[in-house]
Parts: sequence; structure tokens; C-alpha cells
Amino acid sequence: MQTSLNQWLLRTLFGISLAFSFFSVSPAFAQDSPTKAPPKEETWQVIYLAGQRIGYSRSTVETVGSDESAIVKTASDTFMTIKRFGQTLVMKQALTTEETPAGELRRFRFEMANPPAMSSVTSGMVDGQELSLTQEVNGKPKTTKQPWKEGVMSPVFQDRMLKEKPLKPGEVRTFETFSPEYAKVGKTTLKAFDREETKLLNGKTEKLFKVSASSSLLPGFSMETFLDEHGEAVKVSSTLLGSSMEIYVVSQAEALKAIEGAELDLAIGTLIKVKPMVKGHESKRVVYRVSLVDQDPSEVIPVGDTQTLKKIDTESTELTVVSIPIPRPAKVGKVGDEYLESSQYLQRDDELIQKHANRAAGDATDPGEIARRMEMYVREKLTKKNFSTAMASAAEVAKNLEGDCTEHAVLLAAMLRVKGIPSRIAVGLVYADRLFAFGGHMWTEANLNDKWIPLDATLGNGGIGAAHIKLADSALSDDGPAALSGFAPLMNVIGKMKLEVISVE
Repeated sequence: MQTSLNQWLLRTLFGISLAFSFFSVSPAFAQDSPTKAPPKEETWQVIYLAGQRIGYSRSTVETVGSDESAIVKTASDTFMTIKRFGQTLVMKQALTTEETPAGELRRFRFEMANPPAMSSVTSGMVDGQELSLTQEVNGKPKTTKQPWKEGVMSPVFQDRMLKEKPLKPGEVRTFETFSPEYAKVGKTTLKAFDREETKLLNGKTEKLFKVSASSSLLPGFSMETFLDEHGEAVKVSSTLLGSSMEIYVVSQAEALKAIEGAELDLAIGTLIKVKPMVKGHESKRVVYRVSLVDQDPSEVIPVGDTQTLKKIDTESTELTVVSIPIPRPAKVGKVGDEYLESSQYLQRDDELIQKHANRAAGDATDPGEIARRMEMYVREKLTKKNFSTAMASAAEVAKNLEGDCTEHAVLLAAMLRVKGIPSRIAVGLVYADRLFAFGGHMWTEANLNDKWIPLDATLGNGGIGAAHIKLADSALSDDGPAALSGFAPLMNVIGKMKLEVISVE
């Protein structure tokens, strides 16, 4: 079975839009001979997170053709369900790939379905030194071309390689792999260890060969694959959001058993507890002590107009966050075109988004006042706080007027661009008053007076206080990094970060 590092992606959101990777598991095989293709194989897997069953996957692999014309075809379908703040989040995904027997990618199609939002689809075909890439969001496809070089592997190549060319204990092997989720190439690193006693789903233990895998697209994150004496992957495990995640090969009947994951509420389970902050969202300045397990927080937390850092030691940093009010009068800042353009997630040219923007702005002409009105408008219009959607595009939100913080953020960002105000989305942590804890969050920033001014349409307070900790930002442009890559810093800190509130002003 294959255990590709980035084959499938679970968007788990907790008041926020958080993206992180799981690993699909599909059959592995070695070719019987150069002229005889092996039969089509099928494998079923069960997925556990924090000790609870959250889903299953079915994978098939077959070789068609022979000799130089042979193509390895892999198909994987995955179903998962969890809870966020008591609401059930259902995700389905399908990946098909075509690769050469050597593992080089030739064609793929990746679809993520997360009702009620429309499915997102990414597909591509390699033609010589060019990749034709089509990405479809909100039912509207967009095709681009990008350079391609020989030797880039399929996302499901990894385990077939491990069986055909096994690693020896202590050996390290690297190669480039294309990730459909991020629509980009990254470096995969495999490191082999010796055999060790490994607990299986049935409670028994076996001595299995361990291989650790990591990707440059997900720094700080790795998984462990456990292989039997035949080179077949029996189990995959990792630490995700502070919890253990395991994938096991099982029978079809076992894989299709009732899912328990609807009882696993990741929104609650991944909160970072702190001492209560009185009127945290009205604060002007907050000083935090931030600690990360085995990582320097200064390498994760960005500095900018609202955040400064003072390093304490290799695992802790003093973070100062200040509030920047919406300036009035204000002028539009001078930034790159990517912060003003229409994109697949921020459809500035959508007719309904334009109507919302005009209604929100009313008779205001000052950009600062327009931003304030739009923040409040989105807060008032999105009355149905729907946590069952991972991340919808702004056009979908403008139509359905429901969602969580991700939907608030993208709609506000798109509306700002309608009025010529540069915008981007920010990802990080926010203080939840009633829970005395920080949780993942997304908000919006507008460039006014050449500064990025934070706005939070989930709160609608006319700007934000110092109870937001920013980890990343993105223009969500079509030519920039994939939308999901902006969530990687958040995924890396949840479950490993500790926060201490030092002072509040």
C-alpha cells in the first residue's frame, strides 16, 4: 500500500480554517516482469485520530500497457467526519494519478468535497517540460501553465519505491514529489530506522521496519510508516494537533464500520488555555510568553506593524501585540496588484459581491470608514454560524450568507477590493472569552495609510484589540502559493504551543 505524504488533505476548522495533511494509503506492489503487468489490487484503510475512528479510505492500483508504454494508475477515495463546536463536519475526497513505472507523474485529478460548499477540483497533465494545471473553485475552472522538469514523482510513488528499492537502517533518501493539494513541487525525505515493536489495531504487537517521512511543504511535520517483512506498509502514525493519528490496513468490513469521529470535537480539543483576560478584545497592548516544544517560536511567529518579538531562549519568546485602530481619514495604501485583483477565492468581479460592497459602503467615500462599515456589514449579514464548511469562496458566501470565521474573512476581503482597498487574509490564534483559551482563527487585513490594518468581521468591533496572534497571511491570489499553504504555520503550533499572558493594557 502507498503512504503518500501529501495525498489527502483534511481541512479541520475550529472557529477558523485550519488545513493539515493526512496520508492516503494505497496498495504497493513490485512489477512481476518488464512485460507482465501485475493484477489490479484493492486496499481498505481505517483512520483514527486521538484514539477515535474518524474515517476510512479505499485504494486501487493497476498497471496498464507494457514495457515503455506502461502506466501505473492509482485511485483513492476517502471519507472522514468529525465535530467542530458540536456541528458535524463531513469531508470526502478522491485522487487519481497516472505515473510511469519509475514513478514520474503524468496525470492527476484531486477533488475535495465538503458540503454544503461546492467541491474544489485540481487536475493536471504533464506534457514534456510543461504542466497544464486546472483549478476549479465555486464551479469555475482556471487553467495555467507552469514549467516541469524530469524526475518529479507522483504523490503516491513513495511506498512502491520502498518495496522495490528498500532502505537500509540509517539510510536517507530524498526526491521531488508533486502535491495536488498545494499544486506545487516539494522535496520528500525518507529516513530508515531498525525494526521495533509496534502496536496494531487488534492490540497485538509486531516487530516492524520503521521509515520516517517529511516534506519541505510541511516543515516541522513528519509521519512514520511501519513495514512488514514483505515491504508492505501495515500502519502509518504521526502526531497531529497534539493528538496521535493512525491509519491501519483492514478488511472492507472493518473499514466500513460506523464512524465514531462525530464525537471527536477538534475545536474544543485543540484550544490553548490561558489565564482569563478581562476585555481582551478591547486591549491596546498585550505581552505574551510563547513556548513551543522542540522549536524556536521566533521562527514561527512573524513580526510586523502589530507584533514584535524578544527572544528568551531556544524554545520561548516574549511576544508583544498592539492594536492599530482603523485610520480616518485614510488613504489607500500602495501595494502589489495581487492584493486588489479578483481571484478564485476572492471574486471581486462577482455581481453579488459587488452588490454587498455597495450596500455596505453606502455614501461613505473615506476608505477607513468604508472598511469599518464593511466589517460590521459582514458581521450582521452572516447570522448563521455554520461550522460544517471548511472554507468556501467569497462568491459562495455572498450567496449563502453563512459560515464561520473563514467565510467572514474571505467575503470582507473581496468586498474591500471592490472599492479599491487592498486586502489579504490573516491566519493565527484568537482569544475566546467564554473559554479562557486561544483557538485557530482567520481574519482580514486592509492596507490603509500604507499599513496593514486588522479587521475581524466575526466580531464587528471596528478593528481588533491585541487578543489576536498572527501566524501567516495571504493575498489568496491565483498566481501565489496555494490557499492551503497559508495554514501550515497554524498546523505546526497547535498541540505544541503554550501561551502565558504577562500583561494587558
